[in-house]
Amino acid sequence: MKKTISLFLLAMVISISSFALNPLTGTMSACIGSSSYISEDSTYPGGTWSSSNTAIATVTASGPSSAYVTGVSAGTCTITYSLMLSYVTATFSVSGTLPAPITGTTSFCMGTSSTLTDATPGGTWSSSNPSIATIGATTGIATGISAGTATIYYATGSGCSQSTLVTITSTAPLPDSILGTSTVCIGSTITLTDATPGGTWSSGSPAVASINPSGVVTSISAGSAMIYYTITTGCGTSVTSTLIPVVSSVSPGTISGSTTVAVGSTSTLYDYISGGTWSSSNTAVATIGATTGIVTGVTAGAATITYTVSGCGSTAYTTAAITVATINRISGHVNFVPASPLDSFGTLKIWLINYNTGTHMLEAIDSFSATSIMTSVYYEFLSEPTDSYRVKAAYFPTTFSGTGFIPTYHTSSFYWSAADVIYHTTAMANDGTDINMAYGTVTSGPGFIAGDVSTGANKGTSGTLPAINMLVYAINSSGTLIQQTYTDATGHYSFSNLPLGTYSVRPELINYYTTPYSGINLTSGSSSFTDASFGQHTISKSILPKTTGLNNLSPSLSTVSLYPNPTSGKLNIIWNESAAETVNITITNITGRIVYNTSMKVAQGFGENQVDLSGLVNGTYLVSVKSGTINCNYKIQVQK
Repeated sequence: MKKTISLFLLAMVISISSFALNPLTGTMSACIGSSSYISEDSTYPGGTWSSSNTAIATVTASGPSSAYVTGVSAGTCTITYSLMLSYVTATFSVSGTLPAPITGTTSFCMGTSSTLTDATPGGTWSSSNPSIATIGATTGIATGISAGTATIYYATGSGCSQSTLVTITSTAPLPDSILGTSTVCIGSTITLTDATPGGTWSSGSPAVASINPSGVVTSISAGSAMIYYTITTGCGTSVTSTLIPVVSSVSPGTISGSTTVAVGSTSTLYDYISGGTWSSSNTAVATIGATTGIVTGVTAGAATITYTVSGCGSTAYTTAAITVATINRISGHVNFVPASPLDSFGTLKIWLINYNTGTHMLEAIDSFSATSIMTSVYYEFLSEPTDSYRVKAAYFPTTFSGTGFIPTYHTSSFYWSAADVIYHTTAMANDGTDINMAYGTVTSGPGFIAGDVSTGANKGTSGTLPAINMLVYAINSSGTLIQQTYTDATGHYSFSNLPLGTYSVRPELINYYTTPYSGINLTSGSSSFTDASFGQHTISKSILPKTTGLNNLSPSLSTVSLYPNPTSGKLNIIWNESAAETVNITITNITGRIVYNTSMKVAQGFGENQVDLSGLVNGTYLVSVKSGTINCNYKIQVQK
């Protein structure tokens, strides 16, 4: 297990580090619709680029410390390159509109001409090298003078220009590569193609294989025939060729590609003979796509991959040995939906959490931080012991927003008790454990909710303290999380700018079960509610609504909660009942089979009892607690 304190200190050192970045270099201007290349000295790669006004210019990273800036509209803006707490800026100006792209034939012979055009009127033509190609300033007629290349420009009065490269040849243009099946059986035909139009086909060995004007090769006898594709123009003649073996039996070729793959990962194998079929000798170790050659590691071990080719009335095959290796890894992506607004100076932190059997608490054992925030951020934890885990991500912008990105567990839960549990062993790669971050709804309205959270050990109001820096959610009547906030040094919290409607408030703290403060109705006549307060019970690990005392709930409200979760076998049930009654407790496994069923009598008011689940195997279970006034369902984890 990693040392949590050491990681925390290291994160603090990194977060406060800063240094002087080098000035930005490159062209700090562009036309509307064109781009300029800028960079910061690669001594400090891996930073983040941003534009102060994307309506004027946008910036896109193109390397470790370089970017392209594209003009959008006329004006000036500031381009920033930031890394950790350091940043450097430059003023970028955008003026004029880029002309339309140049059209026309750009490859022609010496002594011939081509007319180039541009849909933007009023521009002037010029050539970068008149000794290779000239062009009429107003006509756009380009003339080849000598073999080589020249850049042709079309510039408007705004100073913006388009360009195209013209190629002047003294011979015919070289045809593209010939495409098609590389071998043919005696008595069979294949079709060859070339993307360059206007050429003619011929065979260097017609007694072995002939070819017609459409590129259809007919095999005649065993051997090899060189097939030619010839282009003839006023500039001369150019030829490309390919060798076609004519065979009496098929060849399987040779397998290439990586022959080592991790458990849960993929590798692609190749064979230069097309049309064959892939198979695995041991699909329990590795599978392979029959036509794709994509190998997927299933379990650690070895398997033989076979590539089989049929043809010429026979079948041939070749093999390769595949090793599937174990990678001890928990990894995934933190996905931001929607992608904006992301603070380029913000920090994303991901925690790996598991159950401590000594303290009977869920605790963070490792963490991962990222400061270059994109719409999807990859994370991984390596060499973790066999255990069950939860993964949580939180985004910390430079300025906290109550409607910003909400702390989220894998896969997309805001609540630790509903998080998806990762069952991991040292012999597997748990990849794809993504966390989908959601953005709190932007709200506007006259509504206001406030309250306090007190903490104690089930002692009523005596000796209680404020619960400081506890996360609190405001949820509307449809179950949508509207805003988030944290309690202050006095345990106080508040939500403002809420639309009128019905709300519930829910504190969220790992290891604690929360009963929301429900039924807060904000109306035009009563748009404020300031007493949605809670008591944090440190022994029963529950957070319950309160009015005057820590355990003094409304007598009309019946509540029940469970702890600890995960449990090693002893599950405590805490209740506050409006009347004495019988409670039925049913526990089912993930397949829906009932594994535990009991009833207990509960007295009016606050009480606690315990059930023994030590006979259950490790895993996830659903707990249903029902009575005349209670109908609750929970997900628990048994871990011994």
